[in-house]
Amino acid sequence: MNCYLCGLQAKQSEEDQGSELVDCSDCGTYKISSIVLRELGSKTFNYPKMRDDLHRQRQFNATAVAEINTQTAIWA
Repeated sequence: MNCYLCGLQAKQSEEDQGSELVDCSDCGTYKISSIVLRELGSKTFNYPKMRDDLHRQRQFNATAVAEINTQTAIWA
């Protein structure tokens, strides 16, 4: 599969509660909700802002996986 942010090759695994875990060598590891995945059909991420937000999430809580959900998604 390809990363939902940068488009590079990434690993994907199912997560609980309707989200997927993505591991990208460029963007890092993040969870993405199924609701956001459905919205990707008609919208695109603001790539630089979304990557910055994931980085901030990792800095704020290093033990949690960064997450893209309806509250954190930044659309173009």
